Amino acid sequence: MSVNQEMLPGNKSALQTEFKGARFVIIAGHFDYFGGAERQAVLLAKELIHRYEAHVQFLGWGGNGIFADKIRAVGGIPRVFPMDLGQRGLQQKLTLLRLSRFIRKELKPLYLLPFVGMHCKVIGSIWKQTGARFAWWNQRDEGRLIHGTKTEHRLLRNLPAVVSNSFEGRDFLVQKFGLAPDRIRVINNGVEIPAPCDRTPWRTPLGLKDDEILFAMLANLTQYKDHATLLKAFATVRKTKIGGRCQLVFVGQFGDTTQMLKAMAFDLGLCDSVKMIGAVDDTNRLLAATDIVVHSSSKEGCPNGALEAMALGKCVLGTEISGMRQALGDSATGRLLAPAGDFTRLAELMVEFASSPQLREAAGSENLARIRSEFTVEKMTREVLQTILEHRVR
Repeated sequence: MSVNQEMLPGNKSALQTEFKGARFVIIAGHFDYFGGAERQAVLLAKELIHRYEAHVQFLGWGGNGIFADKIRAVGGIPRVFPMDLGQRGLQQKLTLLRLSRFIRKELKPLYLLPFVGMHCKVIGSIWKQTGARFAWWNQRDEGRLIHGTKTEHRLLRNLPAVVSNSFEGRDFLVQKFGLAPDRIRVINNGVEIPAPCDRTPWRTPLGLKDDEILFAMLANLTQYKDHATLLKAFATVRKTKIGGRCQLVFVGQFGDTTQMLKAMAFDLGLCDSVKMIGAVDDTNRLLAATDIVVHSSSKEGCPNGALEAMALGKCVLGTEISGMRQALGDSATGRLLAPAGDFTRLAELMVEFASSPQLREAAGSENLARIRSEFTVEKMTREVLQTILEHRVR
């Protein structure tokens, strides 16, 4: 008997029929904060709403800022349940009881999608009382604030599915909790491919001349990133022949390493060539002005800042961590990636690509092709829905 391909699980047409009108609740934290996980949640919501005609609400613990604005812009609905994640004991149990009742009566979800570990703990402990048919553990970093407790072990055993957006996150769960690798589904981040942008709107205010090379790192200035290695590498670059034409910009929210990095830039004599400009809403225009994106983190999942640059056909360099290999492909090792913390080798790569427009163009073309094959929002959403189909409770 021949099989109707249109009705196979996971086929796009079958998925559109299956999930039309389905009620999703995405849990992604405080509505005043917007980072990489929150950006991915919004991209998923946009695809669910516009391609699959699903009903998408976001559950947050407070705020009405940039994150809430982006949710509304794609047609999602932000809903607030005030909650202190630091509660313990009886107070915590009472709050979780109220939360499960709120979700069941007010949000009425079929599918609950917490987006970071701390929210997986909250939702994982109550999801069976909410009336939902599915919830998951979504590991979106390299293991921050996950301690290997008995509760975490229990949740990872009992939640219907475990997913990660990176090899780093998957490997952490395998090592920390003894999970079988095939228990964890790696779903690549989705990246929108933007229209080409003019280079001048950002180069002019940054004071860049036409022949100057702009390096950029897109990552919040926190202890989880390693901006210091890039600063040391850039100080080495500045001492070379091409270095006098090079500038560096750090793009990301000011965090706990900001003052240390400013002091370090001063000590290295980089005050005139390094700018720390904070968070930028329209990163595509800034990336258009950039010649080379560098990501020097020592341990991380698949970095959104690198993926966004790849989607604009930009050359991307970085450190040899699993997240960067996942983004750029295995062939990037040595050719585009330096060992983590090795600022000397990173500087050599920066000089090599700063000195060759041809190398930058070739790397950028490879990157755009990889985004189109491995990191589209459509592919990410399809794999999310396939995971739900395979693991939801009947």
